[in-house]
Amino acid sequence: MTRLNARDLTLGYDDRPVVHDLSLDVLDGKVTAIVGANACGKSTLLRGLARLLKPRGGAVHLDGKALTEMSTVDVAKVLGLLPQSPLAPDGVTVADLVSRGRYPHQGWFRRWTDDDHAAVASALEATGTADLASRPLAQLSGGQRQRVWVAMALAQDTDLLLLDEPTTFLDINHQVELLRLLRTLNEESGKTIVAVLHDLNLASRFCDHIIAMSGGAIVAEGPPSEVITAELVEKVFGLTCVIIPDPIAGTPIVVPA
Repeated sequence: MTRLNARDLTLGYDDRPVVHDLSLDVLDGKVTAIVGANACGKSTLLRGLARLLKPRGGAVHLDGKALTEMSTVDVAKVLGLLPQSPLAPDGVTVADLVSRGRYPHQGWFRRWTDDDHAAVASALEATGTADLASRPLAQLSGGQRQRVWVAMALAQDTDLLLLDEPTTFLDINHQVELLRLLRTLNEESGKTIVAVLHDLNLASRFCDHIIAMSGGAIVAEGPPSEVITAELVEKVFGLTCVIIPDPIAGTPIVVPA
């Protein structure tokens, strides 16, 4: 059994269902990308996996236990999340925000340990935001803020990491740097990572597993070489294309026709 899985999961908002009877197993120790057209249910699925959205049917299980039966702290010790368009209190500094990732690991009296300090420093260094530590978050560019939010998720130091569009606001250089960082975290510490991504070429290059969604359902999943095909891209995105091999990595590259 995988550590995180969903069975017959149905999710939605108000009277609008978005994800329908979906089942999946998150591959342990792998980097997985969830891809699909806008409004196909990618972010809704991630919210359900992170217990931010209560299932209307079915369940999400973590280590064999339904997420709804677990405490928030117990979930946060194992599963980290970077949501889409996160919000921070007014006036918070970079260091303060990243430090909040350590809350699940602290005791009743919120006492900081050497491990807490080390985790925050490591997260700031890994995301290239250490020199911004004393700056108010509100004074940063969109790309800088996004890297700080990623740093907070890394500081949580969980085995499972869910990220909803983590490359938003980042230029191409920082997108590649971030995905390389996630790949390195996976390879060196065995973190299981699931990310909603829009760039199919980057997803193919840096991820082990691709989940393609359409209309609230999974239409294909597997290694990039099997999932990213001209037929799949046209079916999911309505884009006519050809697929060529990446000259460096050998992974699929989507070229619009």
